[in-house]
Amino acid sequence: TGSMPQVTVPDNSVDYVFTDPPFGGNLNYSELNFIWESWLKVQTNNKPEAVINDTQKKGLNEYQFLMEKSFMEYYRVLKPNHWMTVEFHNSQNSIWNAISEALMRAGFVVADIRVLDKKGVSFQQATSSTAVKQDLVISAYKPKESFIREFQKNAGDPEMAWEFVRQHLRNVPVVADGNHDGKLDVIAERQDYLLFDRMV
Repeated sequence: TGSMPQVTVPDNSVDYVFTDPPFGGNLNYSELNFIWESWLKVQTNNKPEAVINDTQKKGLNEYQFLMEKSFMEYYRVLKPNHWMTVEFHNSQNSIWNAISEALMRAGFVVADIRVLDKKGVSFQQATSSTAVKQDLVISAYKPKESFIREFQKNAGDPEMAWEFVRQHLRNVPVVADGNHDGKLDVIAERQDYLLFDRMV
């Protein structure tokens, strides 16, 4: 337990990461504990809290920076060629872009994005037309160390683009029958435009 940017887990030691991070300014987490903490006579250090919050003077840039620091720690502790799942719940493009950019800068390669339909809805989702109805589940992996070394050594070589595509295709599903109706689903990550996007 503890704040993600300050964990003491050894490098390359974790098999899998599942994270459900703060989603921009959806909730002011530390403020929600104000009465409880006052009663306990403790106070959360909200300086490293990854939120968008006017009171804390944290905007989109601060949020992205703090998320990137957390993703960098996930990257550090995760074993090469292993996976992280990020559950994401926000409908604003700016927040989505911040999360995507933070993942990329940390070194992760996004391999799949799916919609998580929880089937039920919260009170806010049922009564508000602007509430987000579904979560996204982002699956990303940490590339093999040999690929990273080769990529750094031969940056700019067109062959490295093809090597990335080969590595990526080894990491994304080949077939899927999500509806269990015998018909195979299209694996979006195997389509040429998305392969190009990931490569760039």
